[in-house]
Amino acid sequence: MKTGSLITLFLISVTFLLSGTCNKNDDIPLVTNPCWQAFSPLGADVNGLLICDKTKAEAEAAWPQYWFYNSTETKYCWKAQQGANPVFYAGNIPQSMADKMWASFGYTYVKVDCNSFCNWQILEKHKSKITGLYKPTLLYYETLFPDSCSKLFVGKIVTYRETTDSLITREFSKKM
Repeated sequence: MKTGSLITLFLISVTFLLSGTCNKNDDIPLVTNPCWQAFSPLGADVNGLLICDKTKAEAEAAWPQYWFYNSTETKYCWKAQQGANPVFYAGNIPQSMADKMWASFGYTYVKVDCNSFCNWQILEKHKSKITGLYKPTLLYYETLFPDSCSKLFVGKIVTYRETTDSLITREFSKKM
């Protein structure tokens, strides 16, 4: 008899707890407002501009130079091309921003494996063998493919070209 009473008391307690009659947090919403990540039309997130206390419309009105997307949106890597222009690869871009950037300008774009390429910022330096002086450094952005990607790191310097009077090196300065 004691076991039956304990089971009955347990079932009543569980029912009471699940019924929500004791919930003192009814005024706290279960779903919070999303945060909006600012995105530059040039193709990347705007660092430090994550808006959580406004609606998307308010964020767009306050920062009209940027686009905004839900910060929880999944990001992908892309292969894109406009007409006969060269193919380029971009990473870390949500579908909504890819559509906004490329669809209206006639690009074709498809999702690709992010490990199928790597983008690098490269500093090219021309040094005169005669004077030992450097010409101004040139800045390049290049897409490389897996066989090269695994061998590169920030700070790596390679001889790009050598002539009778100059040495041209490239330094991998930032992986994008």
